[in-house]
Amino acid sequence: MAQHSLRGQLIGYYNSMLRILEDFPEVRKYFMIGDMTDHKNTEGLIPDPRTNKKRPAQLLTTDGKHVLNVFFIPYHLEALVMYKKLDDSQCTRALSHSLVIVSAMHDMLHYLCAHARLGSSHARLGSRKMEFVSADWGGMEGVGADLRELKEQISFLSGPTDPVTVGEFLSLRRDVMFLELDTAIRHCMINTFLSTGNITAMKSIQDNVYHALPHLSNVQRPSIFNCHLSVPEPLEPRDVKAKAWYPWRSFCGRNGPFPLLHWPCYKIEYYIQLCLAGLNEVDRHVANGEILGVTLLMEDVLQTGHQEISLTCDQDEPESVKGSRGPSRAASRVDVHTPANNLSRISVPVSLSRTQEPVESYRLLKFFLILWKWLEYIKTDWSKRKFQKEQIDNTMLHREVCKLYKTDILLPVLQNVARRLGQGELYEGIALDTEPLVMPRGASEIEVRSKQLVRLLELLEVNMITELRKKLAKELSLTIAERVREESVNATDLWKKPVMKESFTLTKPHIADTFVTQLMANCQENDDEITFSKEHLNNCFSELARNVMTRERHNYESYSMYYENLLRVHHQLLYQREQEVKQLRGQLNSAQRDIMVEVQTHLAENVYDLLMEVTALRAKVHEMREMSLTQEADITDRVRKQYEDVVHSLFDSTAKLKLRLDEFRHEIHEDVNTEINITRKDALNEMDEVRNKSEQEAEDELMKRYLEKSDDLRNLQSNNHQLNMGFMKMKAMNGWKQQHFQVKFLKKVGELSKDAESSKKQNIQLEMKAKEEIISLRKQLMAIKTALNRAEREYSDIKKKLEKELKEKQKRLHEEQQQAYNRRHLEQTTKENMNILVRELDDRETRLKLITDEKDKHERLRHIKEEKISKDIDVIKKQLTHERHLKLDAFNRVDDLQTQVYDLESVMINRTQSAISYSPAPTTKTRSSRIHSATQRQSESSRTSTSMWPPPVTWPANRSLTPGPVSAIDQLNNLDGKKIQRPKTVGGRLRSRIADQLLNELDLDKHRIIVQLEELQFESGK
Repeated sequence: MAQHSLRGQLIGYYNSMLRILEDFPEVRKYFMIGDMTDHKNTEGLIPDPRTNKKRPAQLLTTDGKHVLNVFFIPYHLEALVMYKKLDDSQCTRALSHSLVIVSAMHDMLHYLCAHARLGSSHARLGSRKMEFVSADWGGMEGVGADLRELKEQISFLSGPTDPVTVGEFLSLRRDVMFLELDTAIRHCMINTFLSTGNITAMKSIQDNVYHALPHLSNVQRPSIFNCHLSVPEPLEPRDVKAKAWYPWRSFCGRNGPFPLLHWPCYKIEYYIQLCLAGLNEVDRHVANGEILGVTLLMEDVLQTGHQEISLTCDQDEPESVKGSRGPSRAASRVDVHTPANNLSRISVPVSLSRTQEPVESYRLLKFFLILWKWLEYIKTDWSKRKFQKEQIDNTMLHREVCKLYKTDILLPVLQNVARRLGQGELYEGIALDTEPLVMPRGASEIEVRSKQLVRLLELLEVNMITELRKKLAKELSLTIAERVREESVNATDLWKKPVMKESFTLTKPHIADTFVTQLMANCQENDDEITFSKEHLNNCFSELARNVMTRERHNYESYSMYYENLLRVHHQLLYQREQEVKQLRGQLNSAQRDIMVEVQTHLAENVYDLLMEVTALRAKVHEMREMSLTQEADITDRVRKQYEDVVHSLFDSTAKLKLRLDEFRHEIHEDVNTEINITRKDALNEMDEVRNKSEQEAEDELMKRYLEKSDDLRNLQSNNHQLNMGFMKMKAMNGWKQQHFQVKFLKKVGELSKDAESSKKQNIQLEMKAKEEIISLRKQLMAIKTALNRAEREYSDIKKKLEKELKEKQKRLHEEQQQAYNRRHLEQTTKENMNILVRELDDRETRLKLITDEKDKHERLRHIKEEKISKDIDVIKKQLTHERHLKLDAFNRVDDLQTQVYDLESVMINRTQSAISYSPAPTTKTRSSRIHSATQRQSESSRTSTSMWPPPVTWPANRSLTPGPVSAIDQLNNLDGKKIQRPKTVGGRLRSRIADQLLNELDLDKHRIIVQLEELQFESGK
């Protein structure tokens, strides 16, 4: 049976894979599909996946111990006969390994094809020709890349031919794929749509995920046959102990509503499409981005690899304290490898590769995704508990949750991680909630999420402890209140239980059985008859009536008592509920007042803080605005101040250089003039010599005059040079003085401007302080006004209460006075009435004595009359008895005469019948019956005369003079076909004549006496 079941499941999985490959022919080339015409041979069946050769057309070897080709899909007839030559146990084991491998391959193939088809354009779907290549959403190239990667991963396994290792790896890879999809849809997409305000898409995903994702996961779901046969608590159906102790219950509690039916494995694509069915084109691209984001985050996790993660909440305490502290209870729930001696040591990340280390990589990814799901569930519970909401389905509420979570949970965790990694100053300057938080360099996503989970679990434990303490405090306060209560009754509030449930039951006594038993107790049985006496029957009926009335009275009293108890219980419960409601309303009103006061206080404090912060921000903004306006001038002044000395020194140097240049110029000019004069003199001397030689004496005077003029010019030039030198010195002195005065002026202006700015700032600060004081004074004034109004209202309420109490007191006094007056009046009237009643009683006593005397007289007279009447009755009874005997004898004689007449008639009839040759029936029977009836009447008369008086009168059954049997005459008449009707005589004529004669013989008074005697006898019988 097990082998047939396994083969049927294998054929189902293979058929589903073939159907999906028909829609994706590009993927078909990665698989080897068997045919019924293929002939199997034993060549190439050496299991070595690391060699490049053609894979054999077989999943496992013939002995089922080695994996050959996981991409082979056999023909269904081959699936029916595979491993037939093995033993039953070996065949079952080989089929089980094959089913594990094939089911994992089937699920991954369906997932990849569904992911490629979902959201892709029509050009990339199925058998259609691909017009372009784009791998943004998967596509056929993505499916092929994943299948090639799967081949490489199998070849890098520690046991690539071991079916157990390959099956575990494929199952692990399938779980990671579905966990990735579940995390992306259930958490990432919903959070993204909720944060962006796309409520429609969020609702659509939530509604679809509820029905689709449970079918794509291994979550335990009970069957419909497991309603009254579940696993006992605290076990769950998936626990190992539950599987060992309660195998059938565990199987029914974790394998869906119909565990014995075949799982519809072909609906994986349908469920994946159902998750995103309500999204439009834009939302589908957003979903694609979220899936891609989860994939990239998983790659980051693989890059960081396994790390030694510290899960202790290390705040600012020393390491010795941390080391001495025991492990956290919350930390023990997270299964992470954390050696105790290396908690504070920074571990070096070791990256993992999907291809070369597939099992370790997918185990790490599975742990990360499960940790992520834990964190999201605990985070959702924390947010609901924090904001007192049933559902976080609002954008504003989601943003508030994110802000609060970032400040309360995420920021402390990141600070701890950064402090451990030596980056403690990374989060010191964060002041706003909108600033993004960056992961510390070298931190792992697993570590950060694990610490967040630990912190949330600790907060959950704190919340549970707080709730328990509140409950204990409530019960303790109730106990103390009951203990200090000054009442004399017992404290029943502590162990008070619900009121006993009233029930009404009808008493059903055995009235009919009792009646039958009593009736049959005094009866006379003959052959077929049961005779009861009239008195006994009347007694039985009377007892029956009394029993019925007793039962009805008892039922009425029981129902009345039940109804009264029910009314009393409901009245008591109603009164108790009213008192509880009254007390709760009082507590609610007091709590509302306290909360209102506290809220107003907090609101005033927050408003004051906000106003101070807003005022400071306004001042800062004003200051920054002024700084931005005067920034260029300030920069220029600052630069000028920095380079002022350099400029002054440069200016002095320039003035000195200019003075020296002027002096040098004048000196050069003087030297040139001197050289010119010398040269001129030399030229003149030479010319004189030449002239002397040529004897040109006429020109001597002219030359002398030229020389004199040149000397005068030289003297004037020297004087001009000296004057220029003095002017330059005076000019330099004036420039230096002017520069010195200008520097002093600028310094003075700068100091004055600084003083003006400082005074302006002080003025602004004073104005701000004055405004703050004005605002605070106004708030105080408003608070005083509100307090005054509240006090006035309280005063008016108290005044009204006092007036009401005074009125009630006056009314109560008036009522007491009126009651006292009425009481005195009532006492007087009662005294008067008592006197009147005493007099009336005396009169009535006298009248009663007279009446009793008369009654005694009448009683004596009545007694005498009764004795006389009883004597008369005895006499009359004797007379009546004698007359009755006489009449009975007369009746007997009449019967004898009738018998004789009947005999004569019968003789006449017999003669007539003998004349017509007809033999009649014998008449001896009629005669004997007549005699028997007469003797019976006589015996009855003798018996009734002694039993009951007056005895009943028995009349003869038939006193007709016509004979009884007339059927013979009718038959004679019928023989002739004629109907002769003979005249009929009156049956009771003789009887009525005898009765009239007897009654006429009695007197009228005697008849009345007989009636009275019968009535007396009837009354005595009762």
